[in-house]
Amino acid sequence: MSLPIIGITTMIEPDGDLHLRPSYINAISDLGGAPMLLAKCDNEDAIKAQVNRIDGLYLTGGTDIDPATYDEEPHPQLGFVELGRDEYEIKLIKYALELGVPIFAVCRGSQLLNSINGGTMYQHLADQYEGDLIQHKQQSARDYLQHTVYVEEGSKLHDIVGVDTFKVNSFHHQANHELADEFNLAAKAPDGVIEAIEFKTDQFVLATQFHPEDVYKISEPNKKILQAFVNAAKEYDNQDAD
Repeated sequence: MSLPIIGITTMIEPDGDLHLRPSYINAISDLGGAPMLLAKCDNEDAIKAQVNRIDGLYLTGGTDIDPATYDEEPHPQLGFVELGRDEYEIKLIKYALELGVPIFAVCRGSQLLNSINGGTMYQHLADQYEGDLIQHKQQSARDYLQHTVYVEEGSKLHDIVGVDTFKVNSFHHQANHELADEFNLAAKAPDGVIEAIEFKTDQFVLATQFHPEDVYKISEPNKKILQAFVNAAKEYDNQDAD
């Protein structure tokens, strides 16, 4: 059986260059997928062709989402916005959902998935979150497990990881606030900040605020999340072959 092709979105530098940390590529390759980097383009037919050739869509992290995407004005602490990335990835998501392609999203990818489906965001947690916060933008290395997450009992995520709590890394100042109707809460931080969401339907759509690709070698629950995504892509590939 051929390896499932996992399309991985790329980050956009201020000068327009595309780049991606190798941890995304290594994680997918190590866990049985064939990573394929997705280059931003404006041609809708080309975007559809990209989605038609993948078995799973990995929405990566990066800088801030343009608040115009979810009909808000910029908060004073809004960071760098990657020009054109939101529009491109929204089209990717639309076509992937139409075809039933499994989707896994991290950090900004989770926020984009939720906001374009009608959810809301905290543009800057430190100013907008009601309540005391733990540190969500760690200063330590990317493979340092910063804080605990609490997994919702009965969630698909709980079925995947098989534990009630586990440790994650954390690199964000924005976060999901109110969830879109399509999503259920899957995990939260000790302060209540949303850490994982999942689709209510059977389609594999899972999104985390943390980055399993950086810690899958040292954290079994994080590894299981990525493995479940790759396995869902394998099943999608099998169905497509039939």
